[in-house]
Amino acid sequence: MNNPKTIHILIADDHLMVRKGLSALIQGISDFTLVGEAENGSQAIEMYHKLRPDIVLMDIVMPDVGGIEAIRAIRAGDPSANIIALTSFSDEQLISQALSAGARGFLYKDVSVDELINAIRQTHLGRVILDSDALSILVSKLEPSKSRESQNKGGDVKLSPRERDVLRLLVKGKSTKQMAATLNIQPSTIKQALSSLYQKLGANNRTEAVSIALRKNIYSE
Repeated sequence: MNNPKTIHILIADDHLMVRKGLSALIQGISDFTLVGEAENGSQAIEMYHKLRPDIVLMDIVMPDVGGIEAIRAIRAGDPSANIIALTSFSDEQLISQALSAGARGFLYKDVSVDELINAIRQTHLGRVILDSDALSILVSKLEPSKSRESQNKGGDVKLSPRERDVLRLLVKGKSTKQMAATLNIQPSTIKQALSSLYQKLGANNRTEAVSIALRKNIYSE
């Protein structure tokens, strides 16, 4: 019988050395179990549905079926799938596409071992994990001119001050409990604000809310 506390992980990357490096790392962590290695997106889709891992580490740029297409296909079959997108490319469009496809995290391949381990554990708990550099790239695109600010404020999405506070913490990957502590309010109030935020943004979960807010310039520091 599998230990329910063990996090089962699938690696998808077209580079053998990367797969082996990640494999060695995963197998050295007591609460991680490697369940498979895919060398392209089509294999990742097939192996996910067969193995049902808790976490997928998905390379974004792969031949044939790429990572973004694979993320979208996996999430279509299992909306609860936890996928962390990995890449070496600092491309704002790739980040947005990965999040829009359903990735629950985005990290660069030069991430530290401790950061990767933490990201896997946090994603397994249902939290959104964004590399700080990736977040900076996205937020840098949201430095609006006065005309764009006016356009945003006059748009269809109008958030209350509390919803904006919650969105700000959501982008930073904070949990409901952490949001409540930061804002000094009850977790139930945070949940109500999240529900309202999802409805206004047309999002189904935290990842979609962050992606939509960044993509539509609704979020700003």
